[in-house]
Amino acid sequence: MSRTRDDVVSDAALHRRQSARQVRHEARMQMQTMVGDEDALEDAVLPTGCHDVGRKASPKPKVPSRRGRRGFKVWKTPFWKRRRQLWAERNAAERQLYRGE
Repeated sequence: MSRTRDDVVSDAALHRRQSARQVRHEARMQMQTMVGDEDALEDAVLPTGCHDVGRKASPKPKVPSRRGRRGFKVWKTPFWKRRRQLWAERNAAERQLYRGE
Protein backbone atom coordinates (compact mmCIF):
# COMPACT_ATOMS: atom_id res chain seq x y z
CA MET A 1 0.00 0.00 0.00
CA SER A 2 1.47 3.31 -0.99
CA ARG A 3 0.40 6.57 0.45
CA THR A 4 -0.57 9.50 -1.68
CA ARG A 5 0.63 13.00 -0.94
CA ASP A 6 -2.82 13.82 0.51
CA ASP A 7 -2.49 11.13 3.19
CA VAL A 8 0.80 12.47 4.52
CA VAL A 9 0.49 15.36 6.95
CA SER A 10 2.51 18.37 5.85
CA ASP A 11 3.29 19.65 9.35
CA ALA A 12 4.05 16.68 11.62
CA ALA A 13 4.57 18.80 14.77
CA LEU A 14 1.18 20.47 14.35
CA HIS A 15 -0.48 17.09 13.81
CA ARG A 16 1.15 15.67 16.98
CA ARG A 17 0.02 18.69 19.01
CA GLN A 18 -3.53 18.45 17.71
CA SER A 19 -3.84 14.73 18.29
CA ALA A 20 -2.32 15.01 21.78
CA ARG A 21 -4.73 17.82 22.58
CA GLN A 22 -7.63 15.68 21.37
CA VAL A 23 -6.56 12.72 23.56
CA ARG A 24 -6.12 15.02 26.57
CA HIS A 25 -9.57 16.49 26.01
CA GLU A 26 -11.19 13.04 25.84
CA ALA A 27 -9.39 11.91 29.01
CA ARG A 28 -10.42 15.06 30.87
CA MET A 29 -14.04 14.64 29.82
CA GLN A 30 -14.07 11.03 31.05
CA MET A 31 -12.48 12.06 34.37
CA GLN A 32 -15.07 14.81 34.86
CA THR A 33 -17.93 12.37 34.34
CA MET A 34 -16.43 9.98 36.94
CA VAL A 35 -15.67 12.58 39.64
CA GLY A 36 -18.60 11.63 41.88
CA ASP A 37 -17.97 7.88 41.83
CA GLU A 38 -14.70 6.84 43.52
CA ASP A 39 -15.00 3.20 42.40
CA ALA A 40 -15.22 4.34 38.80
CA LEU A 41 -12.11 6.49 39.28
CA GLU A 42 -10.10 3.50 40.53
CA ASP A 43 -11.19 1.30 37.60
CA ALA A 44 -10.87 4.04 34.98
CA VAL A 45 -9.02 3.31 31.78
CA LEU A 46 -8.13 6.57 30.13
CA PRO A 47 -7.85 6.84 26.36
CA THR A 48 -4.46 6.95 24.72
CA GLY A 49 -3.57 7.75 21.17
CA CYS A 50 -0.72 7.52 18.77
CA HIS A 51 0.35 10.38 16.59
CA ASP A 52 0.83 8.52 13.33
CA VAL A 53 1.71 10.93 10.56
CA GLY A 54 2.14 8.24 7.94
CA ARG A 55 5.94 8.26 7.83
CA LYS A 56 8.24 5.80 9.56
CA ALA A 57 5.24 4.36 11.35
CA SER A 58 6.68 0.91 11.81
CA PRO A 59 10.24 -0.10 12.69
CA LYS A 60 12.49 -1.64 10.08
CA PRO A 61 12.56 -5.44 10.06
CA LYS A 62 15.48 -6.94 11.97
CA VAL A 63 18.39 -8.06 9.86
CA PRO A 64 19.57 -11.55 10.82
CA SER A 65 22.97 -11.44 12.47
CA ARG A 66 25.92 -12.83 10.58
CA ARG A 67 27.80 -15.72 12.10
CA GLY A 68 31.39 -15.45 13.19
CA ARG A 69 33.48 -12.72 14.71
CA ARG A 70 33.44 -9.37 13.02
CA GLY A 71 35.03 -6.04 13.72
CA PHE A 72 38.13 -5.05 15.65
CA LYS A 73 40.25 -7.95 16.91
CA VAL A 74 42.22 -6.76 19.91
CA TRP A 75 44.53 -9.77 20.04
CA LYS A 76 45.93 -8.85 16.62
CA THR A 77 47.32 -5.52 17.83
CA PRO A 78 51.09 -5.17 18.42
CA PHE A 79 50.51 -4.62 22.16
CA TRP A 80 48.83 -7.99 22.64
CA LYS A 81 51.33 -9.75 20.38
CA ARG A 82 54.16 -8.44 22.59
CA ARG A 83 52.22 -9.33 25.73
CA ARG A 84 51.63 -12.91 24.55
CA GLN A 85 55.29 -13.25 23.61
CA LEU A 86 56.31 -12.11 27.12
CA TRP A 87 53.89 -14.60 28.67
CA ALA A 88 55.22 -17.39 26.46
CA GLU A 89 58.81 -16.57 27.44
CA ARG A 90 57.93 -16.43 31.14
CA ASN A 91 56.03 -19.73 30.98
CA ALA A 92 58.90 -21.38 29.10
CA ALA A 93 61.37 -20.19 31.78
CA GLU A 94 59.11 -21.53 34.54
CA ARG A 95 58.86 -24.90 32.76
CA GLN A 96 62.65 -25.11 32.51
CA LEU A 97 63.01 -24.33 36.23
CA TYR A 98 60.39 -26.96 37.07
CA ARG A 99 62.04 -29.60 34.89
CA GLY A 100 65.50 -28.71 36.20
CA GLU A 101 64.58 -29.36 39.83
